[in-house]
Amino acid sequence: MVIDAFAGTTPVFLPEQFFVGRFEGWAVVESLVGGLLKRATITAHGELDADTDTVVLTETYTFDDGHSDTLRWTIHKLSEGQYIGHENRLEGEATGEQAGCAFHWKYTRDTPQGDGKSFKLNFDDWFYAIDDRACIVRGSAGRAGIPFATAHVTYRKL
Repeated sequence: MVIDAFAGTTPVFLPEQFFVGRFEGWAVVESLVGGLLKRATITAHGELDADTDTVVLTETYTFDDGHSDTLRWTIHKLSEGQYIGHENRLEGEATGEQAGCAFHWKYTRDTPQGDGKSFKLNFDDWFYAIDDRACIVRGSAGRAGIPFATAHVTYRKL
């Protein structure tokens, strides 16, 4: 998929607007062959520093096996449609691109698991605005560039 395919679509998804305030979410993660791997609820809060076009976003995933993972993002708008992000468990930085109703976000993160282990996973997430209060994400997670799971996430602003 190419981000330019979404140019002109509405409603427009801008991370510096959507990720400001409080929101909640839900996620399911499936294996590529379709089996359910895990479910999660999400709570999040973001604040915008308008002077630097930077969103500070904290989101906590609570999984059905009882473990949780809190991500503390700093998302910075570089130019129209271009973003970078940082989080304390990232390898390098996240890169994002936006057009119309879509936002494409890619990164590699050392991700804690329910058994106490941690794995470096590659994430490739596509956010789609539904309206000004909701978005749906279709993401993939993998290792060494090979995807092995698909995530379906819904966020709702409170």
